[in-house]
Amino acid sequence: MKASFSIPFSRLVMALFAFGLMGTAIALFWITYLGSLSIAEHEIARSAKSKATLARLVFTQHLDKLETQIRAVAANPDIRQALVDNDKETAKVIIERASEGMTSAVLDILLIDLPGENGWVNGSLGLIDLSHQLPVKIRAAMPPDIWVTYADHDSDPIQITAALSVLVLDSDTGRVLGRIYGGTTITDSFSLPGVLAKALRVEDIAFYHHEDVVAGMGDLTTEVLPERLYATPDDVNYALNGENLFVFAPLMQGLDGHMLATVIKQPVDTLQKVEETYSQLFTPFLLYTAILAIGAALLVNRITTAGLGRLLNYAMSLRQDKVVSPPPPGLIFEFNKLATMFQAAFESVRDRDAQFKDMIDGSMHGVLVHANHRILYVNDALLKMCGYAPGEPEQLVESPTLVIYAPEEHSRLRSYYNMRENGEGAPRAYEVKGIRKDGETIWLEQHVRLTEWRGERAYYATITDISERKRQEELATKNANFDILTGLPNRRLFMDRLRQAIQRGKHMGDLTALMILDLDRFKTVNETYGPKAGDKVIETVAARLTRTLGPDQTVARMGGDEFAIILSNPEDRWQIEQTARDILKAIGDPIKLEDGNEAVLAGSLGITVCPHDGTHEEALLMQADTSMLQAKADSGASYRFFATRMNEQAARASQIEICLRQAIDKGELHLNFQPIVDYEKNRVVSCETLARWTDPKLGVVPPTEFIKVAEDCGLIVPLGEQVLREACEFFQSCNRNGLQLDGISVNISPRQCRDADFLPRLREILDGTGMDPARLQLEVTESVMFDDQRVNPVEILEAISNLGIKISLDDFGTGYSSLSYLKRLPIDTLKIDRTFIMGLERDVDGQALVQAIISMAGSLHIEVVCEGAETHEQCELIHSFGCSLIQGYSFSRPLSGVDFHRYLAKMNGVDSVAARAG
Repeated sequence: MKASFSIPFSRLVMALFAFGLMGTAIALFWITYLGSLSIAEHEIARSAKSKATLARLVFTQHLDKLETQIRAVAANPDIRQALVDNDKETAKVIIERASEGMTSAVLDILLIDLPGENGWVNGSLGLIDLSHQLPVKIRAAMPPDIWVTYADHDSDPIQITAALSVLVLDSDTGRVLGRIYGGTTITDSFSLPGVLAKALRVEDIAFYHHEDVVAGMGDLTTEVLPERLYATPDDVNYALNGENLFVFAPLMQGLDGHMLATVIKQPVDTLQKVEETYSQLFTPFLLYTAILAIGAALLVNRITTAGLGRLLNYAMSLRQDKVVSPPPPGLIFEFNKLATMFQAAFESVRDRDAQFKDMIDGSMHGVLVHANHRILYVNDALLKMCGYAPGEPEQLVESPTLVIYAPEEHSRLRSYYNMRENGEGAPRAYEVKGIRKDGETIWLEQHVRLTEWRGERAYYATITDISERKRQEELATKNANFDILTGLPNRRLFMDRLRQAIQRGKHMGDLTALMILDLDRFKTVNETYGPKAGDKVIETVAARLTRTLGPDQTVARMGGDEFAIILSNPEDRWQIEQTARDILKAIGDPIKLEDGNEAVLAGSLGITVCPHDGTHEEALLMQADTSMLQAKADSGASYRFFATRMNEQAARASQIEICLRQAIDKGELHLNFQPIVDYEKNRVVSCETLARWTDPKLGVVPPTEFIKVAEDCGLIVPLGEQVLREACEFFQSCNRNGLQLDGISVNISPRQCRDADFLPRLREILDGTGMDPARLQLEVTESVMFDDQRVNPVEILEAISNLGIKISLDDFGTGYSSLSYLKRLPIDTLKIDRTFIMGLERDVDGQALVQAIISMAGSLHIEVVCEGAETHEQCELIHSFGCSLIQGYSFSRPLSGVDFHRYLAKMNGVDSVAARAG
């Protein structure tokens, strides 16, 4: 045996103990240091966000002060009278008087535009050039009651103006008399930066508009800022540069899409103080730790050396076969126990040597002894295992050792033998393929060790037949990693391959595309033709995907009708898109079912690319799934690449769902009502009920946003029931107050129509509110007829019509517009979509189309309502086409219940007899 380097155990223990103690102490010191730095950085980040929040608050308060002054002018009855009388002098005096007494919040711009005369009265500061600061075309585009910022990029330097438009309305007719514009210039402003600097307690502050300084004070007006401040212009950001903290706080997005922001500079020394403190402590800490470690190591060495020496002497005596008594017990328990075990082991070895041969001969395992590539001994169990007759070991003795092993294993076994002969670390236990006498291959597990056979060096192997175990393992592996129906990898194996692909891409710099495919309308196939047809579809799709992508790419079934694809090393995005098109084309071919029918499906494909979209497998899988859902939501039968906004939309939808559920439970949604007017009689005949929602956390949530979320998560059913009940109660309140209203319209969604309890609940609402069914009109869209093949629109709408309720087809012309449904369905009213009415007076083709729809509806005895009329000219055109029912801003925006009562009373009058009876 070759000599090798070794050291005494006592010294090794002493050295390891000393180094371990010192290493642990230094690691704790370093962890404490990093923790202090982390806390300091967290405090800096918190301070930066606080500064940004305060800056935006001060800026908003400044605008609020200006808005208060502007609205005070707009609310002045004298200004309204001056506008009616076209009295410029009076208006001029009122505006100039409004500017008196202004201090920190100064209105640089204050003027009035009439509908037909821009710049009717100008009370702006004399130095303000409105043609640059707030041109006429910009004023015309400004939405009322919303602060906007306008940047004149043609001026040098850029001129930035914050302005607000307030409408002055006739209190009797609601007609717009004029617009009051007020605002302040931010460029070269001294008051606003001073207010912010005082509130934030800083000396350096600046206003930036798309990386251009427009105002400020201190060094920031000329200093170059760190680039990372602009990384996300819509979010608060900060950067630590030396001893200065720079904070970027977005304030308001301008009409040009660029962000107006403030940048604050503040000196900080927190990190420097932490580093200085720990630098001063490290040297004395290291010295004290070293002294303690050396002292403790010497003590341990003194304890272990004496006991170990006695144990070594005892073992040496046993090796020389001397009969000696165990050493007296020492301080270390393990050393005492080892001495006892040495004595027992020495005695048992003698007994085992005598029993060894009997154990080999009677073993249930195969036993093989060989040396110099020749077999020296085999037992009956091994003979039977290899297909030889038991009791005749001479069949194999003196044969080459490799005769019982499969030919493909010979090279590996020779290398193991050479490694053992050279003293290298060959495996002692391993699995190997054996070969029976009849040539059949079997699996063997053998354990090899060195022994002596008749005084010569030999190898002793115990062998077990593991063929059945290998078969079971192979079957278990297949079941654990492959889908039983398609034979494709399942989710578990797919995730393992995805991790490998990501790691390979990191090392090689290659792209990896992850795709999630979901079959559109698969559920319909399953429900129409049965589960066997569904299985046939899944098998066919799996085969097509494998054939389309080839053997080099991974296709897996994730469950149900969802498949996942790893596209390894695509050249570019174009190749990924081409592959996606090939996949969708292959999926779209008809699939023949066993009963002779054909199923035609499409797929929605979501795609994410590594490393562009990330390198974490779970995140990539979620991103691909989000993209797939986006493709399915858009139109289906398409593909979508992942974009960050999809995560933002998903998070927004989740937040809306949580808040909407609470709002429905608490009854926090409210209703608005938009009049439907008989233009010829100038009378309100009905109104459309519109749900509106203002959440304490989310603010005003548009109906297009929360209705879609309600549809997706099922909340549309309780929400629709709540809206329907309140609309009926509102209509009844109109009649009780003597207001003349013929009917009321309520929108219902396809999800409500599919609900089994919809009709019973509808009857319950009619009975509970006392609503006359003939006065209620339910508005449905064409999606009710097409979004679910399981739903028969004729049955649903006829059941509603049988209750006496009228049915209106909303947004007519924007969807499928199947004219056959107008004949088959009990439609009472068509509502022509607003997109046909917008710009109608200038669109000759649009006029012809609207006129044709009105004429067609008249022939079918269906009433027509035109939505979205905003001008008198549009109303006249619509009336000339033969339609008298009009809904739009030309008459009124959606109104609250109280405001609608007033509008209805003004248009139709009040039936005092009915009011007293109510």
